[in-house]
Parts: sequence; structure tokens; C-alpha cells
Amino acid sequence: MIGYISSYNSFATMEGPGIRFAIFMSGCNLRCAYCHNPETWPQGKPYDSDELYKLIVRYKPYFRNGGGVTFSGGEPLTQPDFLIELASRLKESGIHIAMDTSCGILGDKQKRLYELCDLILADLKFHTPQGYNDYCKGDVFGTVIETFRYLNEKNIPVWLRTVIVPEINDTPEDIDKYYAVIKDFGNIEKYELKPFHTMGFSKYAELNIPNLLEGAEGMDMAKLDALRARLDSLMKREIQV
Repeated sequence: MIGYISSYNSFATMEGPGIRFAIFMSGCNLRCAYCHNPETWPQGKPYDSDELYKLIVRYKPYFRNGGGVTFSGGEPLTQPDFLIELASRLKESGIHIAMDTSCGILGDKQKRLYELCDLILADLKFHTPQGYNDYCKGDVFGTVIETFRYLNEKNIPVWLRTVIVPEINDTPEDIDKYYAVIKDFGNIEKYELKPFHTMGFSKYAELNIPNLLEGAEGMDMAKLDALRARLDSLMKREIQV
């Protein structure tokens, strides 16, 4: 089966636990204002699933200490048939599978793909439908919450992330609202707040894509640390209760 890939990294260390083979799928159903991988939006290079499987298993000796394969993007959920076929074979070979997703598509095929994964690296971009509509150009908040419920029901581990953007979602009240969204899901193993940065801005000019946040500055790390402390306090308080 043919799938379309923007790029891959055979020695990734930031795409989940351990050393990983990270596959950046092309195509995305959202257009997030702060996306740092806009080059994944167009259709990428075609790959045969058998060809990619054989390439990946060559690296299996390096997948120690929890390593494995991560499907990222773009949005991997836009190519479920290809990834179901590939993930099924990787599963049979005993390779740990993670998927990095914004959780904005959910159907029978996406559910099947989730069930083949050992870990979901999930993005919670905003805590309201309006946030998704304004900054991601997609009415997917309800689907994101439905997906979180499904993953919790199936007890599939989730590492959750939110990018904090200055003057958009950077207040203590925002953190309280994010926490209110996720507090009842027991399968969320950790929740990280990531800083908005401008390192991907050059790609917008190269690809002739409008940059809605042009002129914005990166997240102040002292302020982010304070927001992280607030989230940690909320998470710990829940555990103590």
C-alpha cells in the first residue's frame, strides 16, 4: 500500500521514549497559526508500506530502553489505511509504536489505528471550540474530547502537550481551563506545556504561506515556568485527593 511521507528521522530522540524511527506523514486537516512543520501540509513522497517496514526493522537493535517507531506529521490520522497496514506488521515484530496527533479525526479506521499504538503523543491545542476555529481553522474540539474519552476507555497511555503562545493562551486562567478539560482522564501519564517559538517562520516565506503570527515573539520562559508550576500544582492536588 502507498502512503505519502514528508520526511523521516531514523535516529529521533524527541518523538517519544528512547531512540525512535520518526515518520513525518504528509497532509493535515488543520492549519494551525503556530505550526512549525508547514512543509508537511502538501502531499509528500510516495512510499510503499512493505518498503518502509523493511527499512524500519533494520533499526530495531537501536530501539532499546523503550524506543520504537513514532508516526508524526502533518497529521497521521489522515492516512489510516497505510498506517494500519504498517503498524500491524510492526506490532507483530515487537516494535513499540507511538503516534503524535492532534486527535481531530475519529472514525472506525482511526480507532483501529489507535488500538495498534502503545502510546499517544496528543496535542490539546485549545480549551474551547472558538480557539480551534480561530487559530487552527478547524471545528474539531468536540472530536478531540471524544477521542480523549475513547483513549481513556481503551486505557491507551497518553502524553499530552499544549503549546503556549504569548497573548493567546498564556494566562493562569487558561491553565485552569485546560486542566478542567483533562482532569477526569486517568490514562494521561503526563501533561507538558511547550513554548511557542519562531524557528519555523522561515519556512512560511519559503513556501509562500501567510504567517498569521508574523512579528510575534517566542514565549517568555520565566512566564512559562510559572504556568508549568500552576499545572503541576493542579495535577498533584488531584492525585492527593
